[in-house]
Amino acid sequence: MIIDIFGAGSLGLLFYSKMAQIQKDIQLNLWTRTEAQASLIRQEGIHYYPSADAVADLSSLSIPASGNVYPVSHIYHTGDWRSADVILVTVKQTHMTPELIEQLAERVSERTCIIYLQNGIRTDHMGDNKWQVYAGITTEGAKKSAPNKVIHSGYGETILGQLTQPHGTVDRGDESEVAANGHSDAIILLLNLWTKAGLSASLSNNIEMAIYRKLIINAVINPLTALWRIPNGELLASAERITVMRQLYEEAIHVYDKADIEWSESLWNDILQVCRSTASNTSSMLADVQQGRRTEIRWINGSIAEIARRHQTIAPGHEWVCHLIEAMTIKEAD
Repeated sequence: MIIDIFGAGSLGLLFYSKMAQIQKDIQLNLWTRTEAQASLIRQEGIHYYPSADAVADLSSLSIPASGNVYPVSHIYHTGDWRSADVILVTVKQTHMTPELIEQLAERVSERTCIIYLQNGIRTDHMGDNKWQVYAGITTEGAKKSAPNKVIHSGYGETILGQLTQPHGTVDRGDESEVAANGHSDAIILLLNLWTKAGLSASLSNNIEMAIYRKLIINAVINPLTALWRIPNGELLASAERITVMRQLYEEAIHVYDKADIEWSESLWNDILQVCRSTASNTSSMLADVQQGRRTEIRWINGSIAEIARRHQTIAPGHEWVCHLIEAMTIKEAD
């Protein structure tokens, strides 16, 4: 079984490290954005820290990476390789470019399953209509402390579900349906592999509800932590902050109702619980802002605003935070 991981950020390094520790009869390939990172990982391997405490104790596992680590720019020069059985795409939405899709296509055959594991949603084209596409949601916590060092900062769950729309999930106004029966052998083997590696994973028959649940949680928490430069738990430190959170939440729920998107009555309490359980965490959007990188705001709050427009309503709060975040100075980091 051949498994490709596109993206060597925190999640890419985490999933590679976990699978590499128990790999048996599988070939793992890691595709990085730069030659420098690929070279470093080939030479030194990946240093995997199983917890934040392990960092303080300097107790990491060294994961040898041998030769199967390449920058994506070399994908056309890798020789006569078999295409991948599974491709796990862990790059951020900002790096899901047409060029990357072309590079993915070089590793795809009719049997290949592609798993997109990103925040937010997108409605633009993401590959050939014949591709077997899964959406993935994970609550695993990971932090990349160096190009070849990853900290498993929190243990969670990964949920996969098959999409009939290969380029991403869409709101229910466009009537996307989840595939009714069966999954490929490769997906079942992958889930078994993750379980053996100590990762909690499952398949969902309603992945869209899970995607939209995570979307609204991210849309309330991420932009406000980025604007106020605070960890997640500090959102609950004052009534004024909670009021702003509630306004974004209620606006999003209004949009969901207009678009006939399913949501749970417990969602507001879920948001509060996420803030409590990840109180000391720096959101990915805050981390991007601190590093001057482009954020995923367009695919999070921007997606809610776009759904609102398609269903003849408005989401001014979500549009406003989009403008505020996108107006920040940005640079593209290596």
